[in-house]
Amino acid sequence: MGHVSVADHRAAVARLVGEAPVERIALDRYAVGRRLAADLLALDDLPRFDGSAMDGYAVHPADPGQRRYPVVGDVPAGSAPQTALAPGEAARIMTGARLPEGTVAVVPVEVTDASPTGPAPSHVALHVDPIPGHHVRARGEDMRAGSLVAATGSAVTAALVALGRSAGCTTVEVRGGTGVAIIATGAELVPPDVDPGAGGIHESNSDMVAALAAGAGCDVRRVEVCSDEPEELHHLLAALDADPAVDLVITTGGVSAGAYEVVRQVCEPLPTFDFVHLAMQPGGPQGLGRFGSTPVVCLPGTPVGAFVAFEVLVRPALDRRHGAPPTTPGHAAYRGKPRRTRAGRVQFVTSVLHDDGTVTAPDARHLTALAAANCLIEVPVGVDQLIDGDVVTVHLL
Repeated sequence: MGHVSVADHRAAVARLVGEAPVERIALDRYAVGRRLAADLLALDDLPRFDGSAMDGYAVHPADPGQRRYPVVGDVPAGSAPQTALAPGEAARIMTGARLPEGTVAVVPVEVTDASPTGPAPSHVALHVDPIPGHHVRARGEDMRAGSLVAATGSAVTAALVALGRSAGCTTVEVRGGTGVAIIATGAELVPPDVDPGAGGIHESNSDMVAALAAGAGCDVRRVEVCSDEPEELHHLLAALDADPAVDLVITTGGVSAGAYEVVRQVCEPLPTFDFVHLAMQPGGPQGLGRFGSTPVVCLPGTPVGAFVAFEVLVRPALDRRHGAPPTTPGHAAYRGKPRRTRAGRVQFVTSVLHDDGTVTAPDARHLTALAAANCLIEVPVGVDQLIDGDVVTVHLL
């Protein structure tokens, strides 16, 4: 079993997972969550025309002190004005409606003698002097045609749908989705609602890793729990390889050096697979390769090891596949009693980043500490102890 660095194995996972194909899809609610594969440019000015920001009256004063106007038009939203305003004239107008040519200002209906409902009056009196440009939305004041709506790598959000659609965009180029299948292996694993007996344990990896994959933008297609029988795992991997909806398989367990390591038993003989032990804790045993044409990433079986390995090794590869920009770790001051670490390995300690910018490591075991954590502290090779006040690298969860 080879020994490689965390950085090298992370790069190997990224190469295996690759980049998702580019698709052109409608810019609608179903696009939310995808990443742009090309810059999105405005196809129209926003607003498309000079419009009213208020329900009221578009006016063209004949002189600065004019307060009373004949009403020569009525412009609801969605219609085009039928006439231009000559000096001294007004038109009733609704919010979002296109201004008649000649409009100097819009006066809200609340500061006129007109009723807010009913037919337009023949004349309107203003209670205030109109201010040129007041309550007018100028064409293109938000965005001009050809300007950048969102850059490559941006996530499509509900707000981006609103902006892009308003700027005339109907489709976007995005990175395709990733269909993922999860396989948790182990003869000792039993469903949560089954008595595990004397030697069994409640299975949790399958749904934990499925949730992590979904959170990384994947479409989880299958979630399976497999025994330690090589024939069963081989049959399951073959079925997943034949499924066109599955782009990636993630396994947990069965990758160490024991007698019943089913993932290694099935996959290690294949020339397309490699199993290694990383200088990393937790999550040292790892594997990756292709079963048929389908990429398979093999994580360790302990829940904390699988969780940390996904965050450190798999999530960056999925982000790259989906076109997301790489995340940048932060730094914080460690707070707490001295904590021994294992020199010679990169350690990822489940920790809590606090509002004051300090970070603590829960004094708890394994899953209890993981459940309380909102970040991982990265302890480099060669460091064997954390001391209160040490500045550490922090990866948010």
